[in-house]
Amino acid sequence: MKIFKTSTLLLIAYLLFSCQPPLESAPEIDLTTYNLNLATAKKLFASFSTEDIESQKPLLCPGITHYSPFYGSEPSKKEGFLASSKAWMDNFDEITYNDPKWFPGTDESGKPDGSVMTMGKWTAKNTATGNVININAFHTFEFNKKNQIHETRDFFDASGVMAAAMKVE
Repeated sequence: MKIFKTSTLLLIAYLLFSCQPPLESAPEIDLTTYNLNLATAKKLFASFSTEDIESQKPLLCPGITHYSPFYGSEPSKKEGFLASSKAWMDNFDEITYNDPKWFPGTDESGKPDGSVMTMGKWTAKNTATGNVININAFHTFEFNKKNQIHETRDFFDASGVMAAAMKVE
C-alpha cells in the first residue's frame, strides 16, 4: 500500500510539472552602441577631470543641446556647453567623479537605445576659497550616429555647490 501511495504521488507530481510551459530565456540584448557611447561619456568626464577643454570638442556633436543644472537656465549649444565646462574648470581644481555607476538608457519599450546615464559624486576644490565641495549628481547623454554627444542633461544642486564653494568661515 505504501508503494502505491508513493507511486501515485510521484505520478501526480510528474503530471503537474510536465504541464508547465518551458521557461523562456531572456532575449539577447545588443549593447554594442551603448558600449561605444559609454566610452565617449567616460572620455568626456576624464577630460573634465584633467581640465582639458580641447579634448572635449571632438566628443560633442556640432548641434549638441546642454541642459544645465542651474535653476532657471536655458538650454545651450556647443559654445555654451564649452563655456560652462571652462567656467567650472577655472573655478575648481582637483575635480574628480567618484563612485560612478553607469547605465544604458532605454526607449519607450524598455529596450536599450544607446543612450548613457550615470550617477556619482563630484568632488572639487574651489580656487578662490579652498573650500572642497562634494555633490551627488546624475547625468544623461544621447548620441548621434558618430557616437558624439548630441544631448546632455545634468541633475544636481548647482546653486548649492556655488554657495558652499564661496562660503567664508
